[in-house]
Amino acid sequence: MAKRPKSDLEPSPRPGDSRISIDLRKIYEFDAKDIVPEISTIRYSNLAYIQVTPRDLYIDFLEMPGVKKDGRMVVSGVRVYMSHVAGQRLSQTLGHTISEVLEKGKIEELKKR
Repeated sequence: MAKRPKSDLEPSPRPGDSRISIDLRKIYEFDAKDIVPEISTIRYSNLAYIQVTPRDLYIDFLEMPGVKKDGRMVVSGVRVYMSHVAGQRLSQTLGHTISEVLEKGKIEELKKR
């Protein structure tokens, strides 16, 4: 039987060495039908702020008006980070979905200021 050429990336076994290699790609392989969302937190937000950084973006979903504590208004919220690509997909999907339900008259239209 021919020996497999040794790769520079493969660790060379040492006597008494008990290390093992784990292929993470196999661990995270899945079929799309096997995805089951596990929603751990549910909040209602009536205001959102979006910030874009060179590496990613984040959205602060806030629950207004908040509660006065020690003379200051404290507003609860959730911050969600995502990649620029995920943000663009969210924007496109949200825009398409809102346009679609607006055309069908299923939601109220944003009043112009």
